[in-house]
Amino acid sequence: MKMRSAQVVLLIILLSSNACHSKEASEWNNSLHAALKDATRLRVRTKGTCHRQIENEKTLFEISDKDAIAELVRHIEIKESGFQCMCCGDPTMEFYRGSELVASVGLHHGQSIRWPEGNWPGDGMLTWKSRIYLFSWMDAHGVTEPKQEYEKNQRKAKEREESRKTWFRAMPSSLKPFQDKMMDPFKGMDAKDMAEMNDALAKQFPKQEERILALLGWFGSGMGPWSGFPAYEAVAEDLLISYETKEILDAIEGKQLTQQQIEGTARLFGGWHFSRKHPDDSKLLPTELKRRLLEHSLKSQDGDKRTRAQKAFGEQSDSNNSSSPT
Repeated sequence: MKMRSAQVVLLIILLSSNACHSKEASEWNNSLHAALKDATRLRVRTKGTCHRQIENEKTLFEISDKDAIAELVRHIEIKESGFQCMCCGDPTMEFYRGSELVASVGLHHGQSIRWPEGNWPGDGMLTWKSRIYLFSWMDAHGVTEPKQEYEKNQRKAKEREESRKTWFRAMPSSLKPFQDKMMDPFKGMDAKDMAEMNDALAKQFPKQEERILALLGWFGSGMGPWSGFPAYEAVAEDLLISYETKEILDAIEGKQLTQQQIEGTARLFGGWHFSRKHPDDSKLLPTELKRRLLEHSLKSQDGDKRTRAQKAFGEQSDSNNSSSPT
């Protein structure tokens, strides 16, 4: 099958970009290796290369074996640069030639390095082989934190990816065409998008209560936190907040809610957005509903969620309205 001309052009661009990228990475590695050539002493210390408080830094270990240092340097390889980690790193490798400090190389989260004295355009992402070597080398000298942090971050990344998949599986099918834009942090959803999403939902769920229940179930299928969650999860909240509180209460009244719908209801009524958008509507929530939402939320291991639920549904919240959904 012949490849379309547009596809050929795209392939050429990608290959050219990769070739250029590879060439630049090679140049950055060469400049670092040249700077560290003939280093005679290596000190590995705590903390990073910026916002330093020297009195709080500790020396983890030192090496004065020139050949061992050269062997380490040969294994420091980056595959890309140009980004900037927002932290200062930890630990830092200080390379000396005699008494002269020639380079400070900070390790960031076990996967990238910063060379402040160099001419790299930002931090350098280590190759996989370089990470593995550095982990083993650090471990051999009793410094296990970089490997542990890297593995922890990898587990969290896997959890985030699984949560993302769960979230989009729970999303009403009529909203699938909007998924890419939800995931784009630079575009976001505007009023036109929200109107189109509401129209799509109305076609899938002609009855308003069905739409609300579907959104509550979706909103209750997130990563878990009610604060500090991925931006794309806010879309379900924005759609729910467009309904009047009474409309939401009417939709859940007399319904056997799923765990996701209960979570979505608690998350909505216990959230910051609802308290700002409808500051007086918490008094509309029936006492029995508040009790159920509080009981559900207090089972969470998330301290922030429990605190927010206690504030929204606990004894100190308005409970004058004693009617309750069955």
